[in-house]
Amino acid sequence: MKEDLSKFLRAVADDLDIPGHLYEDAVLKYTDVGEWLAQEDSELAQYEPDIYPQGSFRLGTMIRPINDAEEYDIDLVCHLKIKKENTTQKELKDRVGKRLKAREDIEEILNESRRCWVLDYPEPFHMDVLPVIPNIDQLPNGILLTDTELHLWQFSNPIDYAEWFKEQMKVVLREKRAAYAKRYQMSIEEVPEYEVKTPLQRVVQILKRHRDIYFEYDLENRPISIIITTLAAKAYANQPDLYEALISVATRMHEYIEKRENDEWWVENPVEEGENFAHKWNEYPKRREAFLNWLNKVRDDFISASQTESLTKTAAALSPTLGRSVVSRVASSLGIQSNIRSPRPAIRSIIVPKLDDIIDHCLPPDFHENLLVNAKVEIKGDVYRRIGGKYLWKLTDHTVPKKIAIKFVAETNVQPPYEVRWQVVNTGEEARSADCLRGGFDPMPNDSGNIRWEETEYAGTHWIEAFIIKDGECVARSSPLYVRVRRQS
Repeated sequence: MKEDLSKFLRAVADDLDIPGHLYEDAVLKYTDVGEWLAQEDSELAQYEPDIYPQGSFRLGTMIRPINDAEEYDIDLVCHLKIKKENTTQKELKDRVGKRLKAREDIEEILNESRRCWVLDYPEPFHMDVLPVIPNIDQLPNGILLTDTELHLWQFSNPIDYAEWFKEQMKVVLREKRAAYAKRYQMSIEEVPEYEVKTPLQRVVQILKRHRDIYFEYDLENRPISIIITTLAAKAYANQPDLYEALISVATRMHEYIEKRENDEWWVENPVEEGENFAHKWNEYPKRREAFLNWLNKVRDDFISASQTESLTKTAAALSPTLGRSVVSRVASSLGIQSNIRSPRPAIRSIIVPKLDDIIDHCLPPDFHENLLVNAKVEIKGDVYRRIGGKYLWKLTDHTVPKKIAIKFVAETNVQPPYEVRWQVVNTGEEARSADCLRGGFDPMPNDSGNIRWEETEYAGTHWIEAFIIKDGECVARSSPLYVRVRRQS
């Protein structure tokens, strides 16, 4: 039963997580904003602006809003290399805002908040862009934050915190990344972080959703995510089983709450000595009491769930704890009979047109094939923001968005000299309407080597093949590499 419960909880965490296509769309969006801020004609270019994620998006612990009509909240840092004595918090924020407003499409979705600029995209997410400068007392990754309601600069270190968080789960993370790398024939360093989830990340997601339900009508006492994340990471012991990790973490989290001088309660930032995440508990004691009562409820709820007679009863037991809509979707996906009914969320689905039945535009080779037994060629792909632009992630069998570039590399054991011929075949109504089904054979310029760049313009299932031509004959031919370009509805 516990094994089944772990499977059920993994499905819950997967349902709570930001979908992969939305994650990638978010990366594309903030990469685009970063490039705009750093363009040569930008007043900010001299400060080398750099946008990167922080918080749950960086940690892999983001969860969908409790109300499916709401949006994902993605936190970003806009880092400018300016000395503290050369700017004020207001000046820093205004500089970034001025550049953002200088592009019409960004200005249309731009709003100002207390600490940051908010980009409200049509997609079901918005991004909070927080202007920061280096903290010279905590280099290389310490930062100082803007806050219009506070006179003193606030400090933070999201990069080092994320590295500390990963260190707490390094054993399981290494195993999962190695398995993913083996599956897609890439190095461990090339594995996209969002593709691998550890029990700790899933535990944090489940705890955060349990918290959202438990404190739905008591927002004043609801524990902040950084306290939950920090205590959970400290309590995690690299258990590979999700249910065991969840119970162990929920049982031990309170042990890492400190009581210091003057009877003050502390949950210290592990990478910023002197920062107390729980400082509000000393001002409002009921918040600590509410936190401990909630932890007891977490343990009771999931221990009780493990003692049910079937997953159907487990789903019913966890429905009020994790949310009716989440449990309903998970039960349906796992084929569990359930009386729980809930409307599906209003998140746009991935649509990829299937491979066309009619592919007569795919031409046969116009050269003689004399495939050698030991000659091999394989195509690998990398995704970039644009041709020659910023690297994003490795191409796998997942869908890719429009308006990105893919660098294909033909890896072969054939000894040079040889020529690489490429065949690119588009399918789908969009490519057909644009008269761009292609299907012929393209030689590459002499200086391109084994590399070919393509941009994703049309939704559909397309493919590319590489042919190694030596002494006028094709001696090696790759398998087709399929690229599924999605559209959203």
